[in-house]
Amino acid sequence: MFKIQLQCYRQGLRLVSSKGAQGSILSSVVKSRLPINLHQQSISIRSFSQFQPLLQQQQQNNQPKPKLSKELGTKFKQNVEKSKEIKEKLTKPIKDLIPEHENIYTIPNILTFTRLISAPIIGWLIVKQQIIYALGLFAYSCITDFIDGFIARKFKMHSVVGSIIDPMADKFLMVICTACLAQASQIPLYLAVVILGRDALLAISAFYYRYISLPAPKTIIRYFDFSIPSAEVHPTTISKYNTGFQMLYIGAAVVKPVLLTVIEPTSIDLLEQCFTGFGYFVCSTTILSGLSYVFSNNAVKILNQTKK
Repeated sequence: MFKIQLQCYRQGLRLVSSKGAQGSILSSVVKSRLPINLHQQSISIRSFSQFQPLLQQQQQNNQPKPKLSKELGTKFKQNVEKSKEIKEKLTKPIKDLIPEHENIYTIPNILTFTRLISAPIIGWLIVKQQIIYALGLFAYSCITDFIDGFIARKFKMHSVVGSIIDPMADKFLMVICTACLAQASQIPLYLAVVILGRDALLAISAFYYRYISLPAPKTIIRYFDFSIPSAEVHPTTISKYNTGFQMLYIGAAVVKPVLLTVIEPTSIDLLEQCFTGFGYFVCSTTILSGLSYVFSNNAVKILNQTKK
């Protein structure tokens, strides 16, 4: 069979084996102007049935992939459920993660309580002009203020009640000493008003935040039960420095009567000028530290607040 048979097959013509039919096919090809090479050897044309397996394989490849098996689908559902559980744990309200009660009987808290107790004793000694004893107890309060913080950080004894009573003890000491020294005319009245006014405003705000953050039921017993954490107080940086400056100033005011009896009369004026200048400086830092609590977003952290 000639090459013409292949060309006829491409044109969709039906092949026959009779010579008469081949002649008619040849005339048709000539009319359609198909190129014919009569000198080439004949080739055979494969039947359509031989290409059928290839077509079936192509159809199978074009078909959509089968769905996950039942076992694989079950594992997928289990993974989805686990991811939901993890998400619920991560988004769990913080009030469920905070213990209802905490241990308040730690060494830092005990040292802080001793400072609270020593504050009125120091004030009474100042009024009675027992300067040496007052200065010694005041030094004890300053040293324990540093030690309790060091122990809490070193041995991880942080507590919510400690974050509240530690600055409270400092302010309690400052208030009592400031009032007693102002009554004895050892510090100027304006500075006493600034220190006491700032501490009074901070105390009122502390009582307010304690009330709004206390979990229900809000009772008087639960309000003063400091083992129930409700809010944390984080002193600002300038407030920490201001506390140190106030302690130095109060300590200098306590020891000043003793120094006036020891130093030479020519140095008294210089001592008074230095003491007055330091008082102006403490007044400025006290005002700035009070404003820092107003404009700081991290000074007070309500523990039981949930996102709506």
